[in-house]
Amino acid sequence: MASASTQLGDIEERFFECSFCLQTLKEPKTLPCLHRYCRECLKKIIAKKKDAFNCPLCDEKCDVPPEGVDGFKTDFFIKNVLEFCQLENTYKEDNVKRCRGCKEVKNVICYCFKCRDFLCQQCYQFHLDNDMVEEHRPHLLDLQTVDVRSLTLEKLTSLTEDPRCAVHVKRPAEMCCETCGNTPICVACVFGDHKGHITHEVRNLAKSEGEKMKAMMTTLDKCKDKLYELPKRVAKVRRALEANVKKQLENARSKHMAASEKVLERAGVEKRVLEKQRNAIIMRNKAECKQVRKEMEEEMEKLKKKYDEILQGKEQSCGREVEKVDRQTGGVDEKSSAKVEKYNRELQGYEEKVRASQVDSEERISEVDDHATHTINRYENLTATAQTVQASHDEWTEAQCLPAITAAGEVLIEEARKEFGDLESLSEIGVRESAIFIEQVRITDSHESVVDIKGMGGGWKVNGITSSGDGNIIVTGCARGGKSHITVINREGVVIRQNQIQGAVGSTYPPDCFCHTLSQHITATVCGTNLVGLYDNRNGEYVSKNIKDMPINWPKFARCVTTDQLNNIYVGGYHREVLVLDDQFNYLRTIKLPEIIQWARDIAVHDNHLIVCDESGGRSLAVTMQGEEAEVVYQFTKPDGGLYPLSVCTDSNQYIYMLWVGSGGSRILTQYSQDGRELLTTRKVDKDVRCITVIGIEEEGEQLLVATVNSRKMYTFGLLDE
Repeated sequence: MASASTQLGDIEERFFECSFCLQTLKEPKTLPCLHRYCRECLKKIIAKKKDAFNCPLCDEKCDVPPEGVDGFKTDFFIKNVLEFCQLENTYKEDNVKRCRGCKEVKNVICYCFKCRDFLCQQCYQFHLDNDMVEEHRPHLLDLQTVDVRSLTLEKLTSLTEDPRCAVHVKRPAEMCCETCGNTPICVACVFGDHKGHITHEVRNLAKSEGEKMKAMMTTLDKCKDKLYELPKRVAKVRRALEANVKKQLENARSKHMAASEKVLERAGVEKRVLEKQRNAIIMRNKAECKQVRKEMEEEMEKLKKKYDEILQGKEQSCGREVEKVDRQTGGVDEKSSAKVEKYNRELQGYEEKVRASQVDSEERISEVDDHATHTINRYENLTATAQTVQASHDEWTEAQCLPAITAAGEVLIEEARKEFGDLESLSEIGVRESAIFIEQVRITDSHESVVDIKGMGGGWKVNGITSSGDGNIIVTGCARGGKSHITVINREGVVIRQNQIQGAVGSTYPPDCFCHTLSQHITATVCGTNLVGLYDNRNGEYVSKNIKDMPINWPKFARCVTTDQLNNIYVGGYHREVLVLDDQFNYLRTIKLPEIIQWARDIAVHDNHLIVCDESGGRSLAVTMQGEEAEVVYQFTKPDGGLYPLSVCTDSNQYIYMLWVGSGGSRILTQYSQDGRELLTTRKVDKDVRCITVIGIEEEGEQLLVATVNSRKMYTFGLLDE
């Protein structure tokens, strides 16, 4: 920190350099961002600019004054310091100069800041003794006794002459005109050219501006650690991005190899089976031919013609069957080769998307990095300028410089406070590999099984269903007495564990409870009473938090919940807001759904989009998830007779399944393509069905579970690979 004892030798030389020509400043001009340029350099910078330009050093926008380069403020304080530095350099080179007083060339021992020139011994003594130049004495610098390198800013300021009135140049300035940019004026100007303007005594103005700048610097220093931490965060995110790209590509290549090997292995098995069939046909034919020959020998001439015809027929039949098997074998080869080629194309396309996602993330990271660099440069320049001006302890310098420093500091505080909340998410790859190397899937024509969900009394309802990592199923809904329930069952509908949850205190909203898998053993839940919870499927432990206790404006009540790969929790409700939390219930952000959507009955995360079932609007849409304002990506095709959607889920192959309410209260189960733009399959289901989910069974693959709300039944549909 600079102080009154700050020596000129302690100030870095770059502080006096022009940021454009990198030479010592000449006729320094100051921009609103406090960066300085030579007058001629600044004139070149704005030569082709009409109204505004960006500072070459910090990129801050600056308006061009009507007067052009002369409209920018001259930094008189720096100009005085530069004058002294030039004086120092001149005296170092040679102390034999032309004396200002006697005009003779001789050894000079003093510099008069009033005369602005050197003095010899005799003229120096004349200045000290003669009252005619009494006003010059405070401005004399004895070059024999002073060490110019140890000269302080305060001493230098005391030597220089105070400003004179801008109008009456022979009169000392006693006031500052705020209306005219703190222009120095005399008392006569207060009642003359500057009558009616806002004027201040320089002492009072310097004091008030000093207090303003001190408060600003205190606020700015609070942002200092956060500002210098930002480049470290940027570097960390870049390393994480590179590691995730490498990991994702390695996983994709591993899956590609495994899938290709699986196809070739399956083709080999089929070919071996067909080869056995072929050999069996040939062996059977040989045996039959042998028997025919035996009979032919016995009949000899009598039956020779007859059995010749039979033998010929058998040979022809065998040839047709062998030819059929050979065609099937060739079909297997073609099918397996086509699949492997498809996987190759998918891998190539995936790699291109990953690289494109990396480029997009790098562009955004670079923007944050550039912002950090520019803001830090501006911070360091502002603090250095403020410290230097304060160290001068000169009221005129403070009155003229501090308002601009404070104004620049207020702008800088806003820049330093920027959060960049999405920075860490830029390390994630915006392309998922789960949609590649997959089989074609279709729903079975009818349900494979149906069971009653046991352990629930009368009046209990099922509003939500999801699967756990151990093969069990979690169902949620409302119980009696204004309570919600979370129930763990097996595939036969038998209750393994059950919890009843009391609604939030004072809530009048319905206790309907909804659920979605967060991790292998943890289920995320949300109740209509606005309780968000995490349930441990292994031991029944349950923790929750009331949305009303979070720092947000939550309009009504919750109606649905889903999660993403980062273990973030998304909560939708009877409104157009979707709340985003982490797995510790920390508020991350709110996504505002497009105006076309009225409210979210159910939601699901799919391929970096959010699928929203809008019951009141009678439509389902995929919207963007990034930022706070979601945009529509596409709308799902309604099935014939479909009125509005109730529930949505996805499988591991990224197919989308949706439950629609049809005419007369009917229910329609639909399957959509992985990109959501094609309706593939529709199935009629029980009118009482309310929710759906997909469960993975190790031996049987994935299955689609469909649960009813009042009768509490669970239907199972198969998902067949084709």
